[in-house]
Amino acid sequence: MYFPGSGGGCYRLFMGHDLWGEGRVSIVMPVYNGGHYIWFSIHMVAMYMDYYGLNHELIVVDDGSTDDTWEKACRAASQYSYVKVVGYPHNRGKGAAFLHGYKHSSGDPVVLFDSDLDIWPEQIALLLKAMKTTGADVVVTDKWHPASLTQASMLRRLLSRGFNMLVRLLTGLNLRDTQTGAKAFRRRVLDTVAPKMYAKRYAFDIELLLLAAKHGFRIAEVPSIQKIRLKAPVKPRHMYNMLLELLSIAYRHGRVKGNWRPLEYYG
Repeated sequence: MYFPGSGGGCYRLFMGHDLWGEGRVSIVMPVYNGGHYIWFSIHMVAMYMDYYGLNHELIVVDDGSTDDTWEKACRAASQYSYVKVVGYPHNRGKGAAFLHGYKHSSGDPVVLFDSDLDIWPEQIALLLKAMKTTGADVVVTDKWHPASLTQASMLRRLLSRGFNMLVRLLTGLNLRDTQTGAKAFRRRVLDTVAPKMYAKRYAFDIELLLLAAKHGFRIAEVPSIQKIRLKAPVKPRHMYNMLLELLSIAYRHGRVKGNWRPLEYYG
């Protein structure tokens, strides 16, 4: 399969064994009050993974939804032998949901994938290909990668870049983007860092990546294959909570030593 890249280039995404090999891949999709889209999301991710011929499982985690997310997810999951729906009664945050899904998974690597499909499922193939090619332990989607096609207002770009500068200053993580919801982790990374994590909501990605870097795991950045449109408004309360969590993470864990840099993968 070929997908257009920036500057007239393209990404070639391979199939089955070319992507990962024999091992099972676990895809964890946290969802909160997603009753209006979760049925479609499960079917789309399942369709793409079947097309790639991957040995995989899909873990949908209901993060204490108050709508019909559970019923819709279970209805969709009943059509696939490899889809599992788990959850709990009260909302705990995306980070808690991802870790809950990881504990119910059996594959290696484990992929975090946002259930609202702001990022299309082809991205999973690029994460796996980059992990296999570079030998990275963690691969993150970078919406500000030079090859990414991200559409956002000037205000959204400024806020994102400003927060990223704070992340770099306080943690030493020289990543352009820590928040995009498409990441892949070797299981040994999560086995090592999950017991040491405290953040469960707004900045859990930062704590997870910081701990991975401090333990010497290799992190790679990849561009987004499809356009990302950042349309949702940034809520001041969320910004405030993210800043508090970031400060708490920096206080608990400190900075990565030296001039730490991620691996770059263009596809």
